[in-house]
Amino acid sequence: MTLETNEILELIQEATKQFISETAIVLEIESTPLNMGYQAVNLSRHKVLIDDQGTQEYVSLITKMANKTERRILHRLFLQSAKVPFTRTHDIDSKDRALICIQDVDYKTNYQNLELEMLQKKEVRALAYIHKTNHGLREDLSWLPLADRDHIEKMINERWKPVWEKAKTNEQFIETFGKYIPEVEAVSHRIADDIEVVLNDESSHTLIHNDLNPANVLVHNNDDVLFIDWEEARYGSFFLDIPLRFDLSEVMASLGVETPVERFEKWYVIASRFLGIRFMTWNLSVWTTNPYAKDGLQKYLNMATS
Repeated sequence: MTLETNEILELIQEATKQFISETAIVLEIESTPLNMGYQAVNLSRHKVLIDDQGTQEYVSLITKMANKTERRILHRLFLQSAKVPFTRTHDIDSKDRALICIQDVDYKTNYQNLELEMLQKKEVRALAYIHKTNHGLREDLSWLPLADRDHIEKMINERWKPVWEKAKTNEQFIETFGKYIPEVEAVSHRIADDIEVVLNDESSHTLIHNDLNPANVLVHNNDDVLFIDWEEARYGSFFLDIPLRFDLSEVMASLGVETPVERFEKWYVIASRFLGIRFMTWNLSVWTTNPYAKDGLQKYLNMATS
């Protein structure tokens, strides 16, 4: 048994006692590796049989090698009673990736039977709570990377542009989405300049998730919403979060930040264009074989050209 395996078993036992029941005893663990994206380093799901004073049941937990940002953010937000999974780790602060054991948020959720309107309202409130609780706390969050121009240019030039250039040579892409190409090109050339006003708007600066694609917003027990995967978290404008998940009208009141409506609308549209470009990257690669990716690509193209 390796040192890593020993630590996984130890973390699962500790998390079970801390978050499920202090009298629970772990009887057996069945582990399954998961492959869910480039940030999912050593990601595994564990089916854990526990005995709690004579009653046996299965629970599900996740382990992964998380970066420092995610470990510290999850710890901080859980202490703030924010909507994030519970987490156990032996290492909060080291620079290197370290093992964490995380609540498996939605393993009991029936996604075919959801009250979407209720969950949407909960999601708005949950994200607004995180933004408001950490609003203006740059000194307290000095260890958190900034969402600045360098970050924007990296997302555009290193993540999006290579995939976009390849897509432009694909005849099927040209036939289906060719009408978007000139405008997306134009937006991409100026977006780093356009978004400077958003990045520099200190009234909107807070802890942001910065990667709120649908896979990182999970439904727990069919009645609550939790945010996972905080590897990309930054300190920056909340406008880099909200257009991915909400219409403009859904967030104006919830954020509780006094921003003139006209400026709010302008910043929202600029951020939407950047996020549309950034988040179409995966969809550009797989849209021909994945209908959900095709729908997502359509959504992100519309955002980029809004």
